[in-house]
Amino acid sequence: MATRKLGLLPIIVLTASLACLHAGALPHDSSYDYVIVGGGTSGLVLANRFSEDRKVTVLVVEYGDFENTWDTALPYNANFNHPAVMFNITSAPQAGLGNRTSTVPAGAVVGGGSAVNGMTFDRGSRADYDAWEELGNPGWGWESLFPYFKKSETLSPPPQAYQEAYNFTWEPHDYGYGPVQAGFPRWQWPNTPMSRAAYLDAGIPWRDDGGADGNNVGLAWIPENIDPNNVTRSYSRTAYYNPAASRSNLRLLTNSYVSTIILERGTAKGVNIVSRQTGELSIARAKEEVILAAGSIHTPQILQLSGIGPEPALRSLGIKPNENLPGVGANFQDHPTTRMSVNYTSQLPVNPTILSNATYYAAAWAEYLANRTGPLTQAHGQLIAFLSLQQLTPDYQTIAASLIAQNATAYLPAIYSAEPSLLAGFLAQRAILASRFNAPNAAVLESLHTNGVLQPAYALQKPVSRGTVLVKSTSPNPQDAAPVVDWHTLSNPTDVELAILAFRFSRRILSAPSLAPLGPVETVPGPGVTSDADIEAALRLNIMVPSFAHPCCTAAMMPRELGGVVDSQLRVYGVDKLRVVDASIMPLIPATHLQETVYAVAEKAADIIKASRVFGDSASSTEPL
Repeated sequence: MATRKLGLLPIIVLTASLACLHAGALPHDSSYDYVIVGGGTSGLVLANRFSEDRKVTVLVVEYGDFENTWDTALPYNANFNHPAVMFNITSAPQAGLGNRTSTVPAGAVVGGGSAVNGMTFDRGSRADYDAWEELGNPGWGWESLFPYFKKSETLSPPPQAYQEAYNFTWEPHDYGYGPVQAGFPRWQWPNTPMSRAAYLDAGIPWRDDGGADGNNVGLAWIPENIDPNNVTRSYSRTAYYNPAASRSNLRLLTNSYVSTIILERGTAKGVNIVSRQTGELSIARAKEEVILAAGSIHTPQILQLSGIGPEPALRSLGIKPNENLPGVGANFQDHPTTRMSVNYTSQLPVNPTILSNATYYAAAWAEYLANRTGPLTQAHGQLIAFLSLQQLTPDYQTIAASLIAQNATAYLPAIYSAEPSLLAGFLAQRAILASRFNAPNAAVLESLHTNGVLQPAYALQKPVSRGTVLVKSTSPNPQDAAPVVDWHTLSNPTDVELAILAFRFSRRILSAPSLAPLGPVETVPGPGVTSDADIEAALRLNIMVPSFAHPCCTAAMMPRELGGVVDSQLRVYGVDKLRVVDASIMPLIPATHLQETVYAVAEKAADIIKASRVFGDSASSTEPL
């Protein structure tokens, strides 16, 4: 996403009444039942659910602060970056992308990624989550997760007039009555129906259910996480923290970070905390458990600095190993993304580019303030297609077979050759990916035309390449000493093959009869790029980026012998009283934007942890408590 021009919109404080509650310095040494590291998407879910029991004390430690401006609250602003409330981390040069570097997406704010994401609110298919269960995680398939999707969210239909005007469709039974609000904007650009027709021209089926019922393959209206009352972003802070902020047993410590976990004889006893404002050090002890919810970049950093991770890498930095877990920081995945540039020679007079006109923008802003309607109620756009490999090529079985025939270590980071468990885990994942390549109900590609017809983009949904997130020093500062983030994008040739197929599909959409009246002309990489070799070169040179802001999988939930970091109860192997609850526990990235899945994971985790407090570690959760 581009960076928003602040001059286009006044920065207006929405609310400040809750901003200082439970913030401030801790005593040098304090204790709580649960210490949650990270006040982001998942951490605030846990804080809310644990503190429902007023006898349970909870501390959340968050690097960032409260964000109370229109910069993140206004749905339209989801089209832009938010550098003031995000970490400024640059990736390692990507060998598969001409040694280009990329910004690493990570929210540094109360609410984490849910405060700064693109506001697309969807979930993957049954095939995505059943894959987690197939990797040795009982209770984590679609049937077990579906109730937790519903527990976390409420879908509020727009007024009837908008339903009829834009033909919004969904299935009410796929949604529940949870804290996060979802819905559809009170606006669509006039050229959106032409984009929808172009996908139908290409033979992509329409999904009346929005893809929320366990099969998202097809074209659908996808909700955005939007509060129906004030038409602003609904996210972890507004949905989970604000309703619980006045609880005396919940404390949120902002502008602070955890340097290391305190370990005593293999048990997590608490955390060491650093104040960003004063540099003061303090200790928070956990009577029950420490729970890492710092995200897929910083959760592995904290584990590694605490001596939990790949032993050789830790020793090379002088870190004393406490538990040799090679999977910490391995298995890194995201949705690598390509954006083409297109000029529409006969664009409709009212289209998204008109928002760069100051007069039009001022009118849209006035309409939003007065009525909560108009173009500023729309985030990225809701018309999204998820496609199976069968929809991209008749040679899908050949691609699946060639993947299985690969010499895996030839395309994996070096640590996979050194650690047999990591290789075993990848091979198990590879077998599942190959089966999904052959399945009609498992998406390998997301294709979207942002905000109606604009610039086509696509994201690979089942990448085979694997990256790493590894600390580079013993400094714990999550910004100044951030770990080395290496996606290893396009290191596996199957990803290249999928990306070329996706590129050709985007051209099919652009050439659809329904778009002909707009006169689309591809400008980047340009119509002269036609051969597979030329397309690959363009991908590597400038049109593919490694991330769709969906980093995950760096503390994977898998058996330890497969390189897993946590078990199906989210307990870190070899360390008592320590769990991980964030996107890093996903063993395979699902074909979806990740926020709704993270909410479901966190809701399920909260039930697992509460049950273990009452019934012991043998307790599990398949239905919401």
